[in-house]
Amino acid sequence: MYSYSIIIPHKNIPDLLKRCLESIPMREDIQILIIDDNSDSDIVNFNEFPGLKRQNTEVYFTKEGKGAGYARNVGLTHAKGRWILFADADDFYNPGFLNAIDKYKDTDNDIVYFLANSVNNDNFKPAERHLYLEKTRNKYYKKLKYNKIKAKEELVYKNWEAWAKMFRNDFIKKNKLSFEEVKIGEDALFVIKAGELSTKYVADNFQLYCITYRPNSLSFKLDNESDFDEGFYAKIRINNYFKKVKKYKFINALDNDILMAYNYGGIKKMRKVMKIAKENDNKIRSKTYKKYMSLYFKNLFRKN
Repeated sequence: MYSYSIIIPHKNIPDLLKRCLESIPMREDIQILIIDDNSDSDIVNFNEFPGLKRQNTEVYFTKEGKGAGYARNVGLTHAKGRWILFADADDFYNPGFLNAIDKYKDTDNDIVYFLANSVNNDNFKPAERHLYLEKTRNKYYKKLKYNKIKAKEELVYKNWEAWAKMFRNDFIKKNKLSFEEVKIGEDALFVIKAGELSTKYVADNFQLYCITYRPNSLSFKLDNESDFDEGFYAKIRINNYFKKVKKYKFINALDNDILMAYNYGGIKKMRKVMKIAKENDNKIRSKTYKKYMSLYFKNLFRKN
């Protein structure tokens, strides 16, 4: 029986995956599950794939290419640990993280929420990707003084990523939780629904996990219209869920998506995205309309 199963999806970044693995000390009660999402053989040497020769590490090579959500679901089917943790292959765990999670090893919590820090991948200088976590945690403590329900909402509805959290395996199985099998935003509803269903949870201030900033990662670089659409419709799905559970104040603003749409199809694409945003009850700021009209007339004059 493992104490922990750590699930790591991977695609085309073997050197960073190796770094992630090296941040996890060898221990008999830790199961590591690496699920490769159909990596390119021109980039990855599958004979020397990171983790193949590591103790208590299982590597699964999938050919479907369905993204990190699918890979995590594959990992869940093989997870034997009492607790489940998720890591992205380009991130890593901070020193002392095992001591932090061992405090909760024998508890009956459903979820343990930790904090994270962040660095630039190229030079390891501090980044700002984690700051929203600290703001959310501060709001949690302020609300905890007078309303536990509202305090919990800060953890559940503003902190969607699967990393820097620990989920009890039988809690996941009991509630039949799984990840959306899409390229972007695949972990949001898994984490949100888990948080809603949890009856026992802990918020720990230890920075368990280090998020890296890579400009070329899918989270930041949308190479084409298809990538843009993946990110935009992920927000639409999340917003629709918030409306379904009547948590309107957590709905994502879509103004930046409307403005970004211009880069992936000009005014026509921008108009389409704005229409979808309106249909989803998104309140569009006046400055977004002004920017849209400015671009509209700029293109109109250019045609003439």
